[in-house]
This record gives sequence, C-alpha cells and structure tokens, in this order.
Amino acid sequence: MKKIILVSFLMLLAATGCDKTDTKKLEENKNQTLLEKLVSGNQRFLEEKTIHPHQNKKSVLENQNVQHPFAVVVTCSDSRVSPEILFDQGIGDLFVIRNAGNLISDIDLGSVEYAVEHLDVKVIVILGHTECGAIKAYIGDKNNDYKKHLNHIDDIVETIAEEKEELEAEKQTPKQDNVLGCINANIEHSNRLVQENSIVKEHKTKIISMRYDVHTGKLIQL
Repeated sequence: MKKIILVSFLMLLAATGCDKTDTKKLEENKNQTLLEKLVSGNQRFLEEKTIHPHQNKKSVLENQNVQHPFAVVVTCSDSRVSPEILFDQGIGDLFVIRNAGNLISDIDLGSVEYAVEHLDVKVIVILGHTECGAIKAYIGDKNNDYKKHLNHIDDIVETIAEEKEELEAEKQTPKQDNVLGCINANIEHSNRLVQENSIVKEHKTKIISMRYDVHTGKLIQL
C-alpha cells in the first residue's frame, strides 16, 4: 500500500513539475515575435522538448466562441507535414490551409483573406517541403502528359507546370536535375500570389516562405 502511495506521489510531482516548466516556456514565448514563436516551436520539436501548448479541454472551451490564431500556414496535404506538430502549437494558434503542393487557388486566397481581415492574423507562412509528391509528379511529366487526361490530379501538375517561377527555374536547370529548385520555385510562386493580394497588402501582413525537410524535421526560412 505504501509503495502505491509513493508511486502516485512521484507521478503527481512529475506532472506538476512539467506543468510549471510548460507554463514558464509559454510565458517566455510572450516576449517573442510571431516568427520567433514558430522557429522556437520547431526547435523544441527537433530537440524532443515539445510542450504541446493549448492541447487540452481548457483550450477547447477558451476557443469555442471565437478564435485568435497568430499565424496562417499555407502548406501541403502530405501526411508528414502537420504544422501544429512541427511548430509545437495547439488549438487556436494556427489557421492552416492545406492542399497537394501547397497551391494557391481562389478559394485558398479567400481563406487567407478571411484570416487577415476578420481574425487579424499578422503573419502568413507559405510552407513547402522536400519529397513533395506534387512536385515529383511535375518533374516526372516529361512530355506534358497531364494534358492528355481529364482527372483532377493532372490539374495539380498543370497548375505547377504553368507557374512563372517554375518556368524560370527550368530555364536555369532542367527540372529533372533540380528537385529542390522546383520545390523552392513552387513555394515562391504561392508567396507571390499572396503578396499581390489587395487585402494582404492593405493590412501589411508579413509573408514568410519556409521549407520543411521530411528527413530531419527541420524548417528553414527561404
């Protein structure tokens, strides 16, 4: 019986210690810029020191009637790229827009506009990643085969193939030899579309291009 009580006490003590540590880190985060909050969150993820902020029932209740995300993240649907995990954030922190290849359609721009105009988000992250299937499909399409089909996957490839930034990259280096360059060009294309948006301009929202490495877990700013 004494052993059970001792174990329970130690577990409670450990949990209490973790809560204090997490609270301290959250307090430290308040003094960071929005970009620093994202970068430090990824650093915690890399060092396996994540604090999983706002991932509890309390956060659900606090956000049930209103949301105040501090960043928009436009990223890929790839199952390996989960912004809340990679940035060590939680419920109500990030306004995430995802699709294959982190492309920007009119609907995606509408989502960005909503976050900027109605949620007062001050920073937008365009997040691409290594080993992107959409970019690989574009690179592997040597003879414009996407034009011969009528499925929506081909629409993705066609959209990437028509990006100004991809065409410029192709002039410098053949796409088959420039996987990383094609990924970066795709990220910059989405960045440019968001930059040119009138509502984003009006609100002077900061736009950041980032690339996630699925091999290491690290995010870098382009």
